[in-house]
Amino acid sequence: MKDSKISTIIWNILLVICAILMLLPIFWMLVTSFKPAEEVYLSPLQILPNKWQPFNYIDLFLQPGVPLVRWFWNSVFLAIVTTVLVVFISALTAFAFARLQFPFRDRLFFIIVAAMVVPGQVTLVPVYIILQKLRWIDTYYALIIPSLASPFGVFLLRQFFLNMPSEIEEAARIDGCGDFRIFVQIILPLARPALTTLAIFTALGSWNGFFWPLIATNSLNMRTLPIGLAILNGQWWSEQHLLMAAGFTCGFPIFILYLLFENQIEKGVTAMSFR
Repeated sequence: MKDSKISTIIWNILLVICAILMLLPIFWMLVTSFKPAEEVYLSPLQILPNKWQPFNYIDLFLQPGVPLVRWFWNSVFLAIVTTVLVVFISALTAFAFARLQFPFRDRLFFIIVAAMVVPGQVTLVPVYIILQKLRWIDTYYALIIPSLASPFGVFLLRQFFLNMPSEIEEAARIDGCGDFRIFVQIILPLARPALTTLAIFTALGSWNGFFWPLIATNSLNMRTLPIGLAILNGQWWSEQHLLMAAGFTCGFPIFILYLLFENQIEKGVTAMSFR
């Protein structure tokens, strides 16, 4: 019993240390974003600023030649549209694999699951050539359409649907509901935790996406926030307070989104099991 308590205390201490190490860069980025330019490189190193500068965030959006508002809008627009479409398409596909009977269902699902292990770099060139033929390069179509096929989303929701009692659907069919009405009015409301989990993962991936938006866009106005930060890292190397403010602006929306839906994410993950 005593050894168990000591082990628990040690693990808790290790978890606290890991949490501090993970939060330390975020804390440093936050306090640096509020420092005046002259305090960033002070020696000895000063953690908290003597004079807090919240106007750094206003100056960030007023810099000439830096379309930060457009980059922010691009990231928000892509995250919202991609998330909505991926969740809806994945839910439809997963419902078909979980509840409907059709030829080669299990084999097709195996192919979808196998696609999860294929690196994105393998399909990069063919997808780019197709989009180039369609003249979609440097448009929102190039940033959204390739992301809509989500094997992970289909797999995630199928496992959730398989654990839902089929008696509810059978009762709905007795009352005259068709498959699509059952899907919309019964399955989707009951699957809210899993849908929220997929939505958070999809929004996070879209928001933080760097490699594909870098390849699929050419003009400065079509860039997203992660690419914009990489551009600013070269332009504002001596303006670390503005660069830290830009970094915090990029990460803050996803952090708030996770806090708002934390319980839903945990329910969605724990409610799924493998069948």
